[in-house]
Amino acid sequence: EAEEKAKLEEEEERLRKEAEEKARLEEEERLRLEAEEKARLEEEERLRKEAEERARLEEEERLRLEAEERARLEEEERLRKEDEERARLEEEERIRREAEEAELRRLEEERRIQEEEERIVELQRRELEERLRREEQERIAREQYEENMEAERRAAEKEAARVAAAKALEEETCLARAKEEAATRIQIDTHKRNQELADREFEAARAAEIEAESSVQNSKSDRELEIANRMRDGALQRAQRATINKDLADATIQRDVKKLKPMISKAEKKRVSGTENYLLQAKKLYEQLQAATQLKGATFDRRIADIEAAIHAIKKGGFETLLAVELLEAQVLLKKLQRIQRAALEVQKLSQQTIAILKSYNRPPDVVVQVMRSVFLLLGNKPSQLATWPDIVIQLNKIGKDNTKRRIQTCTPEDIEYTHAKKVELILVKYDEELVFDTTQALGVFYNWAECIADERLALPEVLTEKHKSSGLFGAARPPPLPEGGMVSSGTPPATGKKKKQKEKKEEKPKNGKKKVKVAAIAAGLRPGADKNMPPPPKFLHAD
Repeated sequence: EAEEKAKLEEEEERLRKEAEEKARLEEEERLRLEAEEKARLEEEERLRKEAEERARLEEEERLRLEAEERARLEEEERLRKEDEERARLEEEERIRREAEEAELRRLEEERRIQEEEERIVELQRRELEERLRREEQERIAREQYEENMEAERRAAEKEAARVAAAKALEEETCLARAKEEAATRIQIDTHKRNQELADREFEAARAAEIEAESSVQNSKSDRELEIANRMRDGALQRAQRATINKDLADATIQRDVKKLKPMISKAEKKRVSGTENYLLQAKKLYEQLQAATQLKGATFDRRIADIEAAIHAIKKGGFETLLAVELLEAQVLLKKLQRIQRAALEVQKLSQQTIAILKSYNRPPDVVVQVMRSVFLLLGNKPSQLATWPDIVIQLNKIGKDNTKRRIQTCTPEDIEYTHAKKVELILVKYDEELVFDTTQALGVFYNWAECIADERLALPEVLTEKHKSSGLFGAARPPPLPEGGMVSSGTPPATGKKKKQKEKKEEKPKNGKKKVKVAAIAAGLRPGADKNMPPPPKFLHAD
């Protein structure tokens, strides 16, 4: 009975749990259905709102298009009315013009009749004036023709002189090149012979060293060992000398400054007897290559003092034949730069008062206008900017970087257009230098500079390519830097660190004080009391 009661309780417990599980599942199903229904309703609400929003946007777009169409129609109507009004006004204007033209034709006819009567009265007087005018024009044209012919003759003489000078320079350059090539061949042949001798000496020394080493190893007694050691020491000394001579000969035949310098330093440091001849030749070649590099750098910078120092170094080292072409080109460039320097420095010496005399002219003589027009043509101004004297005075009055003196300082022949230089030459040959200086001193100085710089430009090719500007007389290409050790003794040695710092300290611009201002002006290349707008002179105007 107890077991049965227990079974009944278990059955009741199982039925209760099944009922609870069923109720839980029914509750979950109800909640799920409610959630799905809520989601469906929300989705329907979202779709309804989107449809409403889309309908609203479509309505707004329709209203906008209708407004644009209405505005377009109104604009077309306004334009049509404006066209009709314009056509009406044009018609009224045409009628008015026709009436005015008719009146003008009537007045013109009356005036023509009156002028015809006056012409008949004054015909003889006009014919007489016309004949006199033609005679005067013929006289002026004849004088102008003769003046132009004389100017062209003088210009042709200058051109012939330039051609002759260029031909003479070319011939001189050919001779210099032939001498240089011959001297270079002799030098290279000598270096090759020395290299061959050094190679033979080196091979012999190596063989002797090997033989001496073999003798040392094969020695059987102390006496033989002592003799063999002495022979080996001698062979080692000869091998050391031969090695140094061979290194010097190899570096010399390669003509490389970077290899010559360490070889020379090594030979001088060891001081081995028998290497003096090879060391001397290596030093000589090293000095020659350094002198050539120094000259190239000086011609590139176009500084007169540096070119003079480089030429002096070549002559002092005795390299006139080995560097004949470079020396000739540098000497020609030096003469040109010195000539330009003298003319440009004369312009810089002009005071503002002297230039003010030029600017004070209201109706200047023709020579003043033509000379100053030539100056500004060379400085790069267009002829349209120099049509009248007031235009030229405007250029004279400019300050700052457009100041006339500053522009002259920085002007080089390569910067000038060939056509401008040719035109200036034809202008300037009409005037005598004495006549120009009698007009004003400033005009004479400007005349000298213009004549000098134009002549130098016409001596160059008409078309200057980049190759022209970067080689030969127009500025050699920048050479590579020298190796550590600086210039040779015949040139200008580089400044040491201490001297360089002292130089930089001296060149620092003082802040206050009249004396300091004066020192700063001198350091900047300005004369005390000179125009403050003036910049320091360009590189080729430095005298030291």
